[in-house]
Parts: sequence; C-alpha cells; structure tokens
Amino acid sequence: MSKPTKEDAQLLLQLEQMLLMEPNQRALHWFWRIFFPRKISDITKIREIYPNNSEGSMYLDRLSAFWESAGALVNNGLLNEMLFFDRFLVKPYWEALKVVIFADREETKEPRIGENFELLAKKEEIWRQETPPK
Repeated sequence: MSKPTKEDAQLLLQLEQMLLMEPNQRALHWFWRIFFPRKISDITKIREIYPNNSEGSMYLDRLSAFWESAGALVNNGLLNEMLFFDRFLVKPYWEALKVVIFADREETKEPRIGENFELLAKKEEIWRQETPPK
C-alpha cells in the first residue's frame, strides 16, 4: 500500500466535512442515538418503524449514500485506503445498514445497490486484521 499523499488528506477532509454538515450531521446523531442502539435486523420491522419518506428512512438513505460514495473513492484508488480506515469506522454502519441494502437489492432486482459500501466494509475487515490498534 502506498503512503498517503496531501491530495488524499485533502479528499479525506472534504469527506469529513460532508459528513459533519447538515443534514448529514443530524443523520449521524440519529444513527448513533436512535437507530444503532436498537440493533434491528428485521427489514419488515425497519420498514414499519421508518416507512418511505419518513425522517428515519431519509437518514438511512443519506448515510448509505455517503458510505457508497466513500467506497467508490477508496475502491477505485482515488483515496488512500490506509488513511481512510485510520479515520473512519465503517463496520458499525455496514452491520446496521446491510439489511436495508440487501432488501433494496432484492426489491429492485439491482445487485449493484450498495456494492461499494459492502466492498469497503470487507476491505476494512482485512485492514483491521492487519493493523493493530495504536
């Protein structure tokens, strides 16, 4: 793996700014305070609690879109993987949102939905195994 460049750092900071700006900031707060602690793994229950066009549904879409975009950058070599995983935790988001992504794939018959997010989570798992905590 190549060493991160200043361009990687700049892109990482831009991603972070996107995530911390409204309305993504609200989505983050909602995810960590409301959605994630509930550990809902049943798509029927998720769709019942957070129906289409509800605030929760929009937050799920926002967060999935962010991670899909970040995954596209990392997976295509446009953002250094080591730097990205040193800053962002993907696993909790993937573990919580994968049930929604898998259901969306099935409902739309579109296997590409969330594929960059999923690959990002797989790469992070390898990175975690190879990189001890500091």
